[in-house]
Amino acid sequence: MNICKHFGVCGGCQFLDIPYAQQLEQKQKDLQGLLKKFWAGPVPITPAPQTEFYRNKIELCFCRQPVWKEPFNKKFRRDPNEPLEFETALGFKLKGRWDRGFNLQECIIFEPYLPRLLEAVRVWATQNNIEYYDQRNHSGVLRGIMLRHCKNTGEVMLVLYAAAESFDKKSFVSAVEDVLPQADILLAVNASVADAMLIEKPEVLKGRSAVCETIKTDGGQREIKFTLSAQSFFQTNTFAAQNMYQRVRDAVKKLSPHTVYDLYGGAGSFSLVCADAAQKFFCVESAPQAVADGRANAELNGVRNVNFVCAKTEDFLKTQKISAHNSLIILDPPRGGLHIDAEAAVAKSGVKNIIYISCNPLTLARDLEELTKNYAVKNCAAFDFFPHTKHVETMVELELKAG
Repeated sequence: MNICKHFGVCGGCQFLDIPYAQQLEQKQKDLQGLLKKFWAGPVPITPAPQTEFYRNKIELCFCRQPVWKEPFNKKFRRDPNEPLEFETALGFKLKGRWDRGFNLQECIIFEPYLPRLLEAVRVWATQNNIEYYDQRNHSGVLRGIMLRHCKNTGEVMLVLYAAAESFDKKSFVSAVEDVLPQADILLAVNASVADAMLIEKPEVLKGRSAVCETIKTDGGQREIKFTLSAQSFFQTNTFAAQNMYQRVRDAVKKLSPHTVYDLYGGAGSFSLVCADAAQKFFCVESAPQAVADGRANAELNGVRNVNFVCAKTEDFLKTQKISAHNSLIILDPPRGGLHIDAEAAVAKSGVKNIIYISCNPLTLARDLEELTKNYAVKNCAAFDFFPHTKHVETMVELELKAG
């Protein structure tokens, strides 16, 4: 197994020094420990199809920052009369730091071209005398880069985040094209002091404003197309996600419900993948852009039986009477888990079956405390979306208790 030269400095891969089989064993052990109150059986974990170069999206930062001089620790104090020296970095943030980055020269979780691309951008910035962003005083121009590489189609999108447009855009495009001639290149201007990578109306510098990816199920016989804009959410491990989508699709086909309530549904991935397995879907999502993406992708795939609803799940459940007859609920909440009102409404819904997809076992266990008052866990499975990290995706199937 390769050990990245940045391991221990970068916060991205906590378990890179542990053999992959042991990583899976530890994840499975931790998950079974958290869920033992609700499920006595094993929790099989499906390994990631790839353990290297598996991510389809990353975000990197430009940092102008003071040079750390040795010795440097929490007790070290610089002579106040000594002027600060500054350095620049383009890469990920340092482990445990929000205000410092490092120059990434190697990465085993994205695409192999990444180091070459970043070096080309560094050279371009230096030659054109363009300042990196300083998070301390909110000065500078270059803020970040988002890369999206579609695994099944090979399409690539690069978004440059900048605080202003005060640079030669054509020369930036040329620098990127030297490494990624096929990339669609966008510019997102963000003058906010917030550190988040905000995208409102990105400018297309080259190519198109969106790329196309697919999700393949049924041994590749069924393929759903997704148009992904700079703002779109998409599972960041395409091949591992296909395993999970297949498992959910198999479960929905077996249950054969009339109506599916896809709550916290995002851009409707579960609804679109399972669209031929039920007569009607309600995909509920609070982010307007995700809802717009879902509607566009439904049209792209000729899907007519998914109703996209822009609302918070808890609000939808308050105002919409859920039909308990021959219905299924799919839950895929964010890391914080179910809203307390949504949790209570789902627990009392009377729907016979629930499929809960969780990216956070801690909040999953918390939510199961409420849900299992009326539902019994009938199956658990896990999927390793993020090798070399502590994260795991979990699927729990629940059934309404008799009486």
